[in-house]
Amino acid sequence: MRLLKNVAWWQWLLAAGVVVGLLGGVYFSNRLSNAVYTSSSQVLMTGQSDPAQPDTAYASNQYVNQRMTTYAEIAASAQVTGPAAQVLGTDPATLTAQIKAAVAGDTTVLSLQVTGATPEAARRSAVAVTQAFINAVTKLETIPGGPSRVAVNVITDPTTPPARSVPAGWLLIAGGVVGGFVVAVIAILVLRWLYPKRFQVRFERVKSSSAEQTSQMRPVTPPAKPSVS
Repeated sequence: MRLLKNVAWWQWLLAAGVVVGLLGGVYFSNRLSNAVYTSSSQVLMTGQSDPAQPDTAYASNQYVNQRMTTYAEIAASAQVTGPAAQVLGTDPATLTAQIKAAVAGDTTVLSLQVTGATPEAARRSAVAVTQAFINAVTKLETIPGGPSRVAVNVITDPTTPPARSVPAGWLLIAGGVVGGFVVAVIAILVLRWLYPKRFQVRFERVKSSSAEQTSQMRPVTPPAKPSVS
């Protein structure tokens, strides 16, 4: 405890800056090393009407509009993840967590997003999910003995996300330590400038103890007394 009391305020600030920088470097190193990539695709849902009956076109479009939320839920259902996972050689539950589907505004366009550990893995997963989704909806909307009531067309193929250049982990950690040290030095200078009397930086020279000084002394030989004849 006595040793801690002898530590100056600016030394505490430097130590805190280095520790915070170190933790920040470790955090970003772990975050970037576990980065995921997202591949996106879009499908257009169109109601199939009878050409001989023009009035059925409006009813078909209304039917699709009312079911867009259901189609978004189907994208992450077992009807899609099962076949897609079989193609990819992965677990359906794992694939379910990687899929996101959303309706693009007030339209019949559905956006599919699939994540992966690498750009190519994300694209491959998106291709499998998109194809499985088309098959699932077509099967669901097909009337026994008749055509499908809904046509699913891909308007945007699954994209390949750009690769990221991630620096080495030790560089991020070292950069965090240096950055924390620099910030601490700047903070010390600012405090010294704003409050010069309160925050003083003193460098005291350590004096040697009296015992050490005594040990360094050498015996002195007294001068010889002149002989009396």
